[in-house]
Amino acid sequence: MLFLASFILKGQSQAALVAAAMAILGLLVPPAAWISAATIVLVTLVNGPQRGLITTGLALLATAMFSYLIFSAPQVAVIFVLLVWLPAWLVAMILRQTVSLAFSLQILTAMSLLAIVLIYALAPNFGEFWREPLDHMVVQLAEQSNEFSLQELRQTEDWVIEFLPGLFASSLMFGTMLSLFIGRWWQAVFYNPGGFAEEFQSLNLGKISALIALAIMLMAMVIDNVFAFALVTVVFVLYLIQGLSLLHAVVKVRQVSASWLFAFYLVMFFIPHLVLLLVFAGITDPWLNIRQRLVKQDKPG
Repeated sequence: MLFLASFILKGQSQAALVAAAMAILGLLVPPAAWISAATIVLVTLVNGPQRGLITTGLALLATAMFSYLIFSAPQVAVIFVLLVWLPAWLVAMILRQTVSLAFSLQILTAMSLLAIVLIYALAPNFGEFWREPLDHMVVQLAEQSNEFSLQELRQTEDWVIEFLPGLFASSLMFGTMLSLFIGRWWQAVFYNPGGFAEEFQSLNLGKISALIALAIMLMAMVIDNVFAFALVTVVFVLYLIQGLSLLHAVVKVRQVSASWLFAFYLVMFFIPHLVLLLVFAGITDPWLNIRQRLVKQDKPG
């Protein structure tokens, strides 16, 4: 990873090549798309928004060429620009100008919420694009299951299709966040060793953001609407990151082995309720000041 970052910083051509190659690889291995966007983030943070935008343009040309030669589908490059690179570039530009990770994530969240509103308003049949593959899955499940009827599974399928805009926006938001973190970590390794860990562990989204998040959750509970739940998915992603920041800070303050962090991440895949616990911790932290309390407890006297 660090060798890749070093290669990216050698010049715009090298950065564009990495972004394009990872974009193509991301079609087969989706996490590679995060590395692709992290390339744009790193160039923008180190060399400025203009250089980041030029690198994005060069990567667009390279990706269009690669995708045409491999898949005969140069439009893949346009999709990457709109959904992966431009959001990463915009958030990296905000972070460079404000030097505030919290504000950058808040802007990204606002963009994601707006995207959900626009999708439901302008493309209400957005989820229907996935109707056919979901139909095949539903039929197979109905044939293999003795607990659920085909009608019940069809009803669940309809709800999932209505919910897809929220899942789509929150997935892109999560990927953009990870790309931002990777790019910021790369920058810190070369220019401010240990700086990203400190920045992430001190992340505090503030009380106003937490109140807005609680209002959106309350609205979803009251009106019981798919659109409202779609908005909640974006809020959950934001405060999952806040909760993970708090978890990393607690591990550092308590001087616990980093292996506990790895174990916690692993357990989260098997016990999803831990995700809800992290989200709850992230939302309540602005009032509880958990980090400050732990630091005070560790001080002698």
